[in-house]
Amino acid sequence: MSEFELNGAALAVALKFVERRERFTSELRQHLASKGMEDQADEVIAHLTRRRIIDDRRSIQNLIERYAGRRAVGIEKLRAELTRRGAPEEEVDAALAKVSESDKTLDNLLAMKLKPGDGRAKAARFLLSRGFGEEQIESALNRYFGMD
Repeated sequence: MSEFELNGAALAVALKFVERRERFTSELRQHLASKGMEDQADEVIAHLTRRRIIDDRRSIQNLIERYAGRRAVGIEKLRAELTRRGAPEEEVDAALAKVSESDKTLDNLLAMKLKPGDGRAKAARFLLSRGFGEEQIESALNRYFGMD
């Protein structure tokens, strides 16, 4: 019996689940379990991994890229999102070690978000909501508004 015939129903469920966005292995495993197909999960995941349909490293990188530019967020917010979605911790650590939160990123975010007359407090809340650290926020605010 071929691999496709062996996992036909589980493979169809898995493919439907991954067709709209990148998924982590753990998300797919959880989805298959919720459909009563936990026994086939390892085989289906191995099959999709071999064919590069699912790839945790690629999914992590795509999520990091999604939260760059206008949608930039801090490292800790990225880590929280990746962890919430079930990305492997060692892969998250490796990928986030390569990400830099540059001063330019924060300056650009403030320039795009703030209107004339918006205060320092609103800017701080905005950057804090994006998951940036206190030191980075204070430095960005000082560059944008000047020293207190």
